[in-house]
Amino acid sequence: MKKSLFVALVCAALVGAFVLPNLYAVDVPDDMLLKAPAGVKMKKAPVPFSHKGAHKGIECTKCHHKWDGKSPIKKCTDAGCHDIAKAKGKEKKSIKYYYTAYHKLCMKGCHKDLKKAGKKTGPTSCNGCHPKKK
Repeated sequence: MKKSLFVALVCAALVGAFVLPNLYAVDVPDDMLLKAPAGVKMKKAPVPFSHKGAHKGIECTKCHHKWDGKSPIKKCTDAGCHDIAKAKGKEKKSIKYYYTAYHKLCMKGCHKDLKKAGKKTGPTSCNGCHPKKK
């Protein structure tokens, strides 16, 4: 009786460790380019970004802080996130308005904090993220 209980517990642990995470896995784009929405002029080059590379293992809600874990993930520029859809006039065409969220989240909220803590981090300068335009 004890042996069968042990085998059942080991099987349940294996299912929990290997099968369940795959049921809840989110299909994310691998490499992408973070750039300004149509109608907004960027002063610097778009930023290459990899979910599955350097950012692998970071909890999705660290960046997508309004995501409920069920609905499709929205971009910062989508309605309901940083209220960018409600922007008007000069605000709507301002790159600063659109990307304040990225700069605060990525640079201040992650890269620079990790650097201060003495941990491995991504770039912490403008040119580290924005490659020089060709």
